[in-house]
Amino acid sequence: MIYKIQLYSKKYLNKRTAFVFMLCSMCYLSSHAQKMKKLLNKELIAKVGTVYEETPDDNPCAGSQIYLTFLFDKKQVQVSEIEISSCDKESIHNIGTYTWKLLCTKEVKIDFDPDMTKGTYVENIALKIQDKQLIGTITHLNGQVIEYIFKEKK
Repeated sequence: MIYKIQLYSKKYLNKRTAFVFMLCSMCYLSSHAQKMKKLLNKELIAKVGTVYEETPDDNPCAGSQIYLTFLFDKKQVQVSEIEISSCDKESIHNIGTYTWKLLCTKEVKIDFDPDMTKGTYVENIALKIQDKQLIGTITHLNGQVIEYIFKEKK
């Protein structure tokens, strides 16, 4: 009889422990997902570069600004590079649509295709969520590391 009571107590403790663990895990994952929820289904943009071309004549359209955009949904992110000339001519280079996930370290891991990102600003980017904002850190070819804040495109 005592053996049955001890066995019942162990089963009860194991179920209770498992329930508490699952409850804590769900709360953690839910709060973890909330960090990214504000950024879903919004086009996030940041100016990441400037290009100047030398021309033989005085050409006011010889320069341009480069922007990166991210459009996140629950499972995928659409990534584009936008070039806007000094004459307001816009050209969009769609880098691709990739799966992504938010890691426990608040880093955003995107499964980029290296062939599609080669030579673009996302080739060496690291993304994270900080203060409910998407922050991108790019290591440029000269070794300089610059942090960019992606804001909602208006």
